Amino acid sequence: MRESADTPRMANGHIRVMSGPAKAVVGFLVGRPLVAIAIAAVVVGILLLSTHHQTTPVTHRSQHVGLTDAQQMQLGSQEYAKTLRTNRARIVSSGPQHAEVQRVASRIESIASRDKPNFVWRVTLIKKNEANAYCLPGGKIVVYTGILPLTENDAGLATVLGHEVAHATAEHVAERIERNHLTEVAAAIIAGGVAFTPAQFVRITALLGVGSSLPFSRSQESEADHIGLIYMARAGYDPHQAVAFWKRMRRASQGQAPPEFLSDHPSDAHRVERVQGWMPEAVRAYKPRT
Repeated sequence: MRESADTPRMANGHIRVMSGPAKAVVGFLVGRPLVAIAIAAVVVGILLLSTHHQTTPVTHRSQHVGLTDAQQMQLGSQEYAKTLRTNRARIVSSGPQHAEVQRVASRIESIASRDKPNFVWRVTLIKKNEANAYCLPGGKIVVYTGILPLTENDAGLATVLGHEVAHATAEHVAERIERNHLTEVAAAIIAGGVAFTPAQFVRITALLGVGSSLPFSRSQESEADHIGLIYMARAGYDPHQAVAFWKRMRRASQGQAPPEFLSDHPSDAHRVERVQGWMPEAVRAYKPRT
């Protein structure tokens, strides 16, 4: 007699038959992770519906953020005040470098404020031999003197400030916080559906990458390049100078550790090519100031 697919298999001369309770246990173990994933998807979907939906300036990308402008401004102001306290003796409040930073920042801010009129913009120059600059949520900007030799001129500095200010107007920090929150919620639900002990729960959430993300994603960095290029052009700076600046930054990172500006802001070999691809749009937005 031919053995059918449903005939129980032989083991040591005995037929193995899975009991009803054993089948239930196996079904539970197999189905538990799938149920957890389904629940996580539903919960994340509900949370997304409750967050604020908007589009980014220039790129018009759809995004979800949970923080209001006021909350972002509070978050940024707290960190800005901490930075000023820590670097009180290094704050540059006069001289040609201070004048240049204030001059360029004022023009970039006037453009960015069209997208974020509620933000209170302010820039501080700090004497520090580090090629870095950043803009906190809500509009507080910090520039280190170490980046000025690389910017070389107002247009180079406008490239940097346009990029950093774009992070604020595109609300990248708020978006990152919201993404991390949703990731943590989903990871906790999935880990709860897989883990059987607290130690397993911790290991699984770690494997899912909770809390290990970079300050900004590569896509956000690219978006800041794009928005920043348009901002500098609208502010009256030749957008072609952005290409020259990014080439200088690329050369500065060859054969050594990258400048702080690039280590915090992931780059790749195609950055200059992408900027050149946006150049026609930037040239249309460019209005030279006399």
